[in-house]
Amino acid sequence: MPAYLFRNFSYITLSQAANYLIPLITIPYISRTVGVDKFGILEYSYTLTLYFIQIVEYSFDITATRRMAVIAHRPVLVSRLYSTVFWSKIFLWVMGALVFAAMMVLKRQLHPYMPALLGYFAMTISFVFTQNWFFQGLQKLGAVALANVAIKLIFALLLFSLVKNESDYYLVAVSTSLGYLIVSAFVFRYSFRLMPELRLRFPGIRLVLKNLISGFYVFAGGMANKVYALGGMYWAGLLLSGATLGFYGAAHKLYLVAQSMMFYPLHMTLLPHLAQKASEGITMYKKVLFKYIKWLVVPFTGAGVLLFLVSELVVKLLFGLEYRESIELFRWFIPSLVAGLFIHMFVYQAFIHLKKDDAHLKILLVMMVISVVGNYFAIRNFGAYGGAVFRSVMDAGYVLLAWRWVHLILRDKE
Repeated sequence: MPAYLFRNFSYITLSQAANYLIPLITIPYISRTVGVDKFGILEYSYTLTLYFIQIVEYSFDITATRRMAVIAHRPVLVSRLYSTVFWSKIFLWVMGALVFAAMMVLKRQLHPYMPALLGYFAMTISFVFTQNWFFQGLQKLGAVALANVAIKLIFALLLFSLVKNESDYYLVAVSTSLGYLIVSAFVFRYSFRLMPELRLRFPGIRLVLKNLISGFYVFAGGMANKVYALGGMYWAGLLLSGATLGFYGAAHKLYLVAQSMMFYPLHMTLLPHLAQKASEGITMYKKVLFKYIKWLVVPFTGAGVLLFLVSELVVKLLFGLEYRESIELFRWFIPSLVAGLFIHMFVYQAFIHLKKDDAHLKILLVMMVISVVGNYFAIRNFGAYGGAVFRSVMDAGYVLLAWRWVHLILRDKE
């Protein structure tokens, strides 16, 4: 592995480790202070907010990173790209805010979640100013890593200052948003210090729309993936209630934490690196892609086994004895984490680098429909366990489908 690649991977891995050392303190405090019922409300509200973050982020973490890797040493072109992405995000945030307002007014089922939803939605503003694709393209992942740590630290300070009892549960969401907003302001400013030649100008409506249209396939794929990945939590919030939603929310929270620790460093490190390999030809790309998969199978499988063995201890430490029902629920999520390695490498790396955005979108749309329909029936008929089991079964099928598509694509390109 090249030295710079290892350095970037280490930055992100250490950042993620720090990010999840802090929740070792904050999660136990939240779960015990607000109680099982309110914890479920918070998890559902946060999940729904992620859809609106996806709207603001659009496809820029992929399309802009891919473009930035090519033009990183041409400040004029970088300025044009930076400006276009920034103004595109403003437009997308306004559209998302209108949809959010309509949902709050028209969907009565969301009214019990409104305090937490409003608190979390403020976080979406920060993503207008956060340009992680810029730092990824420059291979300056240290900035991204430090920003992530700062967000968690600010959140922790606000959490312990503001949340004192169950009725303060919505302030957990407010604290989260404030952390993101404060850090995003500093990161936005730092991007101009990192590249003094960088200029922010309004590029014109035509260029903004062109940018959105060119990235639509990747955005639609990203949104389909978000619906696919979070479909279980969405239906849990509408079909479950009280403690049952809290237990499912705790297991789902732990699953997302493990997923982020395992795949976020991988994504941030390999995306620009494999993009360069793809430019060297399909033979080189195929060789490097499968080499990394072989290297990663054993550690990812080992991580899954370890999580299964320590799941009881982890749940009791993080959430408390009151959440013991979350132990078995989380264990049913673990096979999905192991399958996630292949899904990530085939779908979120290979399809992107091979510029098969149409194929990427098709497979994600198929899986989105399966998730929406399957999770609904699984949770409605079998409750929280139905949702956890269905996620792992669904991901196993995803691996087989993704491998088949990638195999056909590589064969056609050779």
